This record gives sequence, C-alpha cells and structure tokens, in this order.
Amino acid sequence: MKRTEIVLIGDVIKSRKRFNPEEWKYFHQLIKKINNEFHSSIKIPITIYSGDSFGGICNSVESAIDILLAIQEYHKYHKSRVVLIEDEISFGLETKNFLNLEGPALWKSQGLLDNLKKSASFFLSDLQNELKTITVNTILNLILSIRNDWSEIEWAVYKHQGLPITQKDLAEKLEVSQQYISKILYASKIKLVREAENNLTQILHGIDTTIH
Repeated sequence: MKRTEIVLIGDVIKSRKRFNPEEWKYFHQLIKKINNEFHSSIKIPITIYSGDSFGGICNSVESAIDILLAIQEYHKYHKSRVVLIEDEISFGLETKNFLNLEGPALWKSQGLLDNLKKSASFFLSDLQNELKTITVNTILNLILSIRNDWSEIEWAVYKHQGLPITQKDLAEKLEVSQQYISKILYASKIKLVREAENNLTQILHGIDTTIH
C-alpha cells in the first residue's frame, strides 16, 4: 500500500493585477504567520513559489482545513483558490523543502487548480476516500463562500462567537450597538458557519472511524 501525504496547494486570485510592495510584504508575512501558528500541524512548511503560489504538506485533512480557513481569514488584500490532495510524494520528503518534492500529489495540483479557475469555487479536494472528498468539497465551499465578503467587524464577531462573552459586552468592545451585533449574527450567518465548521470536523472523524 502506497504512503500518501496531505498536500495543500494554492494561488492568489489577483484579477490580473500585480502585487504592490505592501501587498507582497503582507503575503509573505501571512505565510510566515500560518507556519508559526500551525507549526505542530504542518509536516513540510508552506512555501511561496512562482510569485503568488504556495504549497505545503499537512499532518491531516482536518489540519489542512484549519489552515485554509485561517488563510482566508487573514488574507485581507486578495482571495486565494486552494486545492487539497491526498496522494503519493515520490521524491524529496527527506529534504523538508516543498520546492524539492515530486510525485502524483504535485502532478495533480495544476489540473485541479485549472478546474477551479473555470468555476466560481474557492476550493477543490482529491482525497483517497470518495465520501470524504464529496463531504469536504461540499461543506467547505459553502463555508468559504459565505465568509468571502465579510467585513472586518463581521470577522471580529465571528472570532468571538462561542466565547464566554455577552452580546452587550461584545458590542461595547467593538463600539457598536447590541442590536447591530444581533443583526450581524443573523445576516452574516455566523452561527451557521461555526456549526458547519464543527460538524465538518465531526463528520470527518466519523468517516475515519468507519474506515479503520
């Protein structure tokens, strides 16, 4: 049985414009922040290549999803399209350098990215288990689509959702009315997104339990 790896590869959707220096610096800081924050979940660090592309190897599908969600949350200048591939890496794992890797997992990535460019989706996976692939593609694309146009205050409310803080205290912290917080929670579907994220994790765990 071949040994497979969880490979995360993406590129920045730039709408045919180049990074300006500020955006370029922020993009590199973003990837550095992701590598530091998810250090224990990353097997080979996420690396920027070909200007606006990035890739790395994660310890699990669940950790890759967490990283993808963080990339969308942190990347304030541009959006990214990302593919997740579970397949073999033939060469280069021992170097711990993404740029040295070769194998089916890498070869598949460009085809999947090309498919994303032809669609309105932000994400596409190709995993070893078909049910897991369908589940991740469906739920994660819905989550990413809902979060896509959130404002800074919507992201702030999202970060506090589920924490031990009242709407009144959160409203005071964000310097808005409590009614506005309630409106954001409803209109932005924040509770639904949080529920979908938690359910996706549980479903994947259930699939893994069934497989093994």
